[in-house]
Amino acid sequence: MHPRLEQQLSLYLSDTPELREALEHFIQAVDLSYRAYDMERHDLKRSLELGAKTLMERNVVLSRNLEAQRTAQQRLAQSYEVLNATLNSSNEGVLVVGHDDIPIAYNHRYLELMRLTQQRIAEMDAVSLMKNSKSLVKDRARLSAQLKALKEPGSSAFEVFECHDGTWVEIYATHHEAAGYIWMLRDITEVRQKEATISFQAFHDSLTGLPNRVQLQERLLNAIDNAQQGHHRFALCYLDLDGFKTINDSLGHNSGDDLLIQVAKRLKDVMRPEDTLARVGGDEFVVIFNHIHDHQEILGLAEDLLKTLADPIRLERREFVIGASIGIAMYPTDGEEVGILMRNADIAMYRAKANGKNCFHFFTPAMERMAVQRMSLETNLRRALEKNHLELYYQPKVCLHDISGNLKTGHLHSFEALLRWPKSNGEFVSPESFIHIAEDTGMIGRIGYWILEQACLQAKAWYDQGYHANISVNISPRQFLIPNFHHEIMHIIQELKVPESLISIEITESLLMQDLTHARHVLEYFRDQGIFIYLDDFGTGFSSLNYLKNLPVNAIKIDRTFVKDLSWSSADQAIAASIITLGKNLDMLIVAEGIENAEQADFLIRNGCDLAQGYYYGHPVNAEQATLYLHPDDMIPSTIANSLTPE
Repeated sequence: MHPRLEQQLSLYLSDTPELREALEHFIQAVDLSYRAYDMERHDLKRSLELGAKTLMERNVVLSRNLEAQRTAQQRLAQSYEVLNATLNSSNEGVLVVGHDDIPIAYNHRYLELMRLTQQRIAEMDAVSLMKNSKSLVKDRARLSAQLKALKEPGSSAFEVFECHDGTWVEIYATHHEAAGYIWMLRDITEVRQKEATISFQAFHDSLTGLPNRVQLQERLLNAIDNAQQGHHRFALCYLDLDGFKTINDSLGHNSGDDLLIQVAKRLKDVMRPEDTLARVGGDEFVVIFNHIHDHQEILGLAEDLLKTLADPIRLERREFVIGASIGIAMYPTDGEEVGILMRNADIAMYRAKANGKNCFHFFTPAMERMAVQRMSLETNLRRALEKNHLELYYQPKVCLHDISGNLKTGHLHSFEALLRWPKSNGEFVSPESFIHIAEDTGMIGRIGYWILEQACLQAKAWYDQGYHANISVNISPRQFLIPNFHHEIMHIIQELKVPESLISIEITESLLMQDLTHARHVLEYFRDQGIFIYLDDFGTGFSSLNYLKNLPVNAIKIDRTFVKDLSWSSADQAIAASIITLGKNLDMLIVAEGIENAEQADFLIRNGCDLAQGYYYGHPVNAEQATLYLHPDDMIPSTIANSLTPE
């Protein structure tokens, strides 16, 4: 029986069993009802429990799905932000247009490059976008061709466009099957400018902006091709400025650069449109005059080049007149190749310099032979210097009157060291033929130090024998320009332990005029070191009493041009007498060089000249023969001295 029914029967019918028995069938029916109810309730409870569990499980799944969706949305938003930031931080403009011709994506750089705003692009389709692009570039047809090349999915195209505002844009486009049309734009203006600068620098001189040697080579090749096809001639002019090095060294490289810029501008102003002006280095320029009909025409053009340089050039509040030496080679007469034309024009230019500068000279075959000889002489000089084949000779300077207690009339005063280059046949190569080569090639510095060293060794050798024989060495103008050369000279003298009183230097007046300030500084240094100083070639360099009185010079040498005609020329006699008087008044020794006869010597003695140098008193001789001049009491007779030199 159902427990609850049993409980109720016990509560209410426990005292009346008869009633309970009478109600047995009813009680059983109720019991069945209770049990059916319990089963239904149990089933309902079970059903409710199962439904709640299912709902909870579904709720958990739903929560998980919602969380996953929120995470996906966050990731999508983050991806969009990253994509948007990436697009807008890129230096390339990006545009994506869907297959429906509507812009899908773009960045700020695209708007900037295409001169658009967000408001405007929102109203545009593919057609209006293309119209806008065409309005910006110069080559509209090529832009249309690029679009046509994207017809098939997977196709791409790359082009570079110049815009109307001078900028350059690089455009890469591709047709993506899913995304549509993708354009990537890059501003390459700066790259193009750098490329143009590099290209310009490769073919132009950085200082003047003129074509350089590389471009000149190309222009010459083109000139040769055109001349061959048109059966005409052209002229190649090699131009070298006169006196540029002096200005450059005295005023500094900045002033030298300023001068070159002004020269280039002047030359360019007289060029014809079809001609070429190039700077090939230093102070050298080359001009190609195309389509020359005859020599008279090139004469006029060359004269124009010289005339345009005739007016003074102003540098640092000073005016300078800069001339030029021009060599001219004609095509095809003087060469049919670039190298030959350049060489022959260069040879002609050197002849123009030799002819007095500030002029022009046409090339001739004879010049080529001279150039070959010069090259041979240069090669042999280098070899002679390397193998120590050069020699030093000594020419005496003689006292014309008593100078001090030890130096009486006729006594040896000193020697001048003179360079000699012996030939295999016993003769000598003329110094006039190779000294300028040594200066032009830069060998003069090495030769100058070699001369000084040999003179020091010889003076030291005589000194060790008990003789005080001073030797003077000449300073070349090119050697004078070597930085700190005067310190090197003193270093050599001191290193060889030679008393300073045994070495003198001779410096030309023309050298002083190149840079008076530097010259004074150098001479003061030598004076402080106890070195005797001769001013050589006096009277040939536009002498100025103003500079002469302020220079630490011990002696002046009358140039041989004023001595050779003393026997009969009243003009030279007046000049020589004036120089002697001037030197005396400035308390300087006076030396006359180039004395060859008694009449010259007598005039100089009468006018009070101190020292004499020349064949009349002694030829240049080697060290062994020069030793014979070192007499304890007096100088050996001139007749004996003359006999020391072979005829």
